[in-house]
Amino acid sequence: MNRLALLGGLLLVLLSGCGYHAPAGGDAWVGQEGRTLYVELFANRTVEPYLDNVVTGEVATQLSRSRLIELTEQRSMADLVLDGTVTGFDSSVGAYDAADNISEYTASMTVKARLLRRSDGTVLWQGVLSRSETYPALVDKNLQQEGESLAARVVARRIAEDLLARLLATF
Repeated sequence: MNRLALLGGLLLVLLSGCGYHAPAGGDAWVGQEGRTLYVELFANRTVEPYLDNVVTGEVATQLSRSRLIELTEQRSMADLVLDGTVTGFDSSVGAYDAADNISEYTASMTVKARLLRRSDGTVLWQGVLSRSETYPALVDKNLQQEGESLAARVVARRIAEDLLARLLATF
């Protein structure tokens, strides 16, 4: 009986000292800055069409998975605003095969983002995120273009994941 009580007490001490806690008490996201977030359509400063929609969609999807924030479709209802710009997109040769033919391309994207307090426009966080993804070189140019588009979506998703991780780690 004594051993069981000692084991129970030790277990209680270990569990209470594990250091786990919900960020910001579980009721706020960026300290006490707010809980509701509006995501503006990211600007596209590249010649690649639709990257503004792709990146904004991926960012909204990643942020919606967090239980620390609530997305809103009305800027006036938000505590925080996230905006950004796709500043770069490039598709370049990534690898050659033994016959010196292109076998792989690399799609690279760079995005600038910032988090603002809506009430006064104060910048709470800003950063630049970059990622790349390889895709195969194909003889059929339509399939080649589809591969590039898919790679751009993968890169956008990874940038959105990185953005969420940075925002949560910073605050």
